[in-house]
Amino acid sequence: MEKTYQIIWADDEIDALLDETSKALLLKLHVDVVKCNNAAMLEEKLRNVSHRIDAVIVDANFTARDFTPSDETIVSGLRKSLGLIHEYKYLPFYLYTQRVNILDLVDEDELSYFKDNNAIFFKGNGLLPLLNRIKDDVDRINSAEFQIDNQYKQKLNYFQIFDKQCNAKSYNLIRELLIQSREGTLFSTERYFNQFRTEILDNMNVLAARMGIVPKELSLNDFSRFICSKAEMYNLKVEVLPKALHMLMEYVVRMVQDGSHKGPNLQYEVNQYVSENKDTLIIQSLLFAIIEVVSWFIPYLERHTNKQQNTKNWQIQDNTRASISEEGVIEKDENGYYHIGTEYSVLLKNSTLVGKKVIITNFKQNTNSCTKKYYPFFVREEDFQLID
Repeated sequence: MEKTYQIIWADDEIDALLDETSKALLLKLHVDVVKCNNAAMLEEKLRNVSHRIDAVIVDANFTARDFTPSDETIVSGLRKSLGLIHEYKYLPFYLYTQRVNILDLVDEDELSYFKDNNAIFFKGNGLLPLLNRIKDDVDRINSAEFQIDNQYKQKLNYFQIFDKQCNAKSYNLIRELLIQSREGTLFSTERYFNQFRTEILDNMNVLAARMGIVPKELSLNDFSRFICSKAEMYNLKVEVLPKALHMLMEYVVRMVQDGSHKGPNLQYEVNQYVSENKDTLIIQSLLFAIIEVVSWFIPYLERHTNKQQNTKNWQIQDNTRASISEEGVIEKDENGYYHIGTEYSVLLKNSTLVGKKVIITNFKQNTNSCTKKYYPFFVREEDFQLID
């Protein structure tokens, strides 16, 4: 079914302009017209027409209220239309006039909208150029790309700033996902977990460490704990992340960490669930959560540019070892590292314990350069007990 374009056309000579030839052209191009003779009628139609309106055409010489056709000195209708342009900012307006020397009647500033948008068309050139331009503009305005770029302009700008600071590609990733979410074309969403981690979360950690906001490049789990004021080894004197975002940050990190891994016995088995169920809502929830977190993070960086001052906001605690009581399964990941869940790296001497369920009784901070970026904590065989 062909798309129909709905326009309102205000001109004191509208009936003469819509002759048989023009009507045939409108029919061919699938353009429907609501006719108005003055600006008061235009305003009434804009407020009360029940169907969608895509664009508005106005003449240069027509009245604001009464009906005085062919008066080439009256521009009150055009001036009234300028106010409607500001009120209906989402609609494109076009000036379609016989008069070439419009500046004889109105100031140049009054025509700025039409000039800036290259939206002045002359009747002497025929109706086709104007209609083709309207169709192109309406298709562009209604596209997911245009809507996303306008609705999320400030948010996307944060990701552009973010990318410049850490040479990342988060802007394209977030914009692509927003567009696909709007269009309903998301698929193979499990691949985005790793991209969220490498392009955004890991780089947040890097930038925060570079500015002294966190002590050093921490494991991702530890980075989340630190800015949420829950790091076992550090005491924050000044709040970093607002409390309202603590659970959001923890949710993002836990889900992205888990979703970046495949295999059985993961804490949440996110990747498996998303893949098997062709789920898109989890990725969309993470998308908007990440937008919220980065929209906090970039202004925070801009307000805290003094690294020396930032380092005064935290101190190391003498708490390198802790006792807990947490259950898990010993596994071997794709890199050959033994681990329990997504938190604990294991120094395993007896490989036959892989697959065994255990309870962790002690742990300490993971300082191993190979494994700490994956697992923030470290346990030894004497730090866990087998569960029958």
